[in-house]
Amino acid sequence: MAKLFLSYSRKDAHRAQRFTEWLEGKGHDVWRDEDDIGGGASFSSEIEKALNECSAVLALWSADSVQSGWVRDEAGFGRDHGKLIPFSLDGTEPPLGFRQFQSIDLSRWKGKGEPPGADRIRSAIDRVCGSAAPAAMPIARPARLSRKTLMSALLAPIAVGILALVLWQTRSSSQEIAIAVLPSPQSPDRAMATDYANVAAADMAAFLPRRFDRATLIAPADAAGQTSGYRMEISVDPRGAAANASLTLSDQDSHTTLWSKSWSASDAAAADLKAEVSAFASKAALCLTDARGGSTRLTQPALGLYLNGCTGIGETKLSEADFLTIFERVTKLAPDFAPAWDYLALTRSWIAESLDESTPSYAAALKSARETIAIARKLNPTSAISYDAEFHLISNDTFGGLKVLEEGARIDPDDGRIQMHLSDALLAVGRLSDAVRAAQRAVQLEPGSPYSRSQYIQVLVYTGQFSNARADIADARRKWPNDPAIDYAELAYQFRYGDARAALPLLPRLNGSSDAAMAPYRKIIAARIDPTPAKIDDAIAALKTGGESDPKVQSRLLQALGNFGRVDQVYQLLNDPRFEPSVDRAILFRPDFAAVRAEPRFMQVAARLGLVRYWRESGYWPDFCKSEQIRYDCRTEAARYRN
Repeated sequence: MAKLFLSYSRKDAHRAQRFTEWLEGKGHDVWRDEDDIGGGASFSSEIEKALNECSAVLALWSADSVQSGWVRDEAGFGRDHGKLIPFSLDGTEPPLGFRQFQSIDLSRWKGKGEPPGADRIRSAIDRVCGSAAPAAMPIARPARLSRKTLMSALLAPIAVGILALVLWQTRSSSQEIAIAVLPSPQSPDRAMATDYANVAAADMAAFLPRRFDRATLIAPADAAGQTSGYRMEISVDPRGAAANASLTLSDQDSHTTLWSKSWSASDAAAADLKAEVSAFASKAALCLTDARGGSTRLTQPALGLYLNGCTGIGETKLSEADFLTIFERVTKLAPDFAPAWDYLALTRSWIAESLDESTPSYAAALKSARETIAIARKLNPTSAISYDAEFHLISNDTFGGLKVLEEGARIDPDDGRIQMHLSDALLAVGRLSDAVRAAQRAVQLEPGSPYSRSQYIQVLVYTGQFSNARADIADARRKWPNDPAIDYAELAYQFRYGDARAALPLLPRLNGSSDAAMAPYRKIIAARIDPTPAKIDDAIAALKTGGESDPKVQSRLLQALGNFGRVDQVYQLLNDPRFEPSVDRAILFRPDFAAVRAEPRFMQVAARLGLVRYWRESGYWPDFCKSEQIRYDCRTEAARYRN
């Protein structure tokens, strides 16, 4: 078994994952950043440690990875230490400095079975891992040079120089971003501010350099004597249990404030103030790389507007109208600034999504959103945000929405938002393993977001990975002890699958409804604690009183019937034509619906819901067809329904 370091571009993550699975299947220990770096780890130090400890560096060259400074640095380490094994994913020529090594071609491998040249891969690993130093090259007798060869030799340095100049000019169009994260000199409690700054710097270092590979993070302990273009200063003023905090982003000399945010918490611990400050520091840093790291660099007032709007995405303090105003102004001030068009497209899609489709205002909003998406995609074809915007316009279309999200994730696999939406969409077609991977990817890309972590925990719950969900809930509680998003994730587990008693205190913390409105949920908990037929019937009857024609009520009823093993009643509800258009397909693939899926009639329901057609046309059959004990063959049974 060899310890292998896999170096690749984030945009090749899917193929890197398949290659990792094949290598691990051969008994090797493979280190990949997204699997092996913890949320609070120092990014560069973990990579350096893994490089020093590995037996071989496997560089996956592609059109994307040759542009990555990280991949070139990692491959350079392998080359300089005699342990580089290069591969080609798409036939792209390696960058200068690596062309003397012949790459192993993986361009024709689809990720299944043995890759082409598998024996060559094994031999290369055995050769490199058996010797830390490169093999001695045989001494060749100098050959007589022809005139053509001599001219080629003379012209080669000129060509290399021209190429280097072109690469330098291309690279110089994008700016380096160095951010020092520091306690504010004016902070009333310097020690607490330093603690906050250390957490923020660690969270930022866990994802920002991979998202923007020209970013440098300087932690408080390393700030003395180092020069940075920007300063992120944190101030904390504790007042008993309460605390005030502020976060200020400025230029190097702190003379110009670019963006700031302040908090006032009556109970700093309950509000998870440290985690919230860290999350906004990460958002502000990422927004800054948009605004000052590309070829179009914003200046005031567009810069301040963009930073306020960009950091506000996901908050409830700004309305959709506020975002619309902000990003419309930025696009007028800087019409070539692509990120502002991305967010303007997203904002206009939210507005269209919120309107009644039968109204004239919806048609106008839809047209405006689609026109903005087209502009955003033209200016920034490698951004996933415009695909997220398009998804919101068709979010009720399970299969169309999934297709858009998959395309967005393919174009930009480093966008956490698209990965989170993709995870939900994959659950709805039964691709549970893929859903877990997408949710995990979202957490890796946004380690400071409790919302992403909550989504990941819920995916673990709904795919039946209960022990992993429990462990992740405990880990999330250590970072966000009182965050409502983590409360919601824990409730998702305890209410239906875990300790029902533990769900009782969570209900009032998350549900602002009256006691009467929460009564059916309390009865479900009572029935789970003591699952007698009478209590189960009482709980189901209580759910029905909410309105049998309401799709939301019907959806809750469907979940309860599956939870209590009422298979025939589940099918009775699924066969109701009034309910069919609003069925949440993801519910059907939860662990408590295994008995429902075990019966051949499930395939008939799946055909009516369009799932069979999707599975057949896409080739992605649901996980349960292989992982569960069912009384039929999925493909054979599906062949009966040619809809």
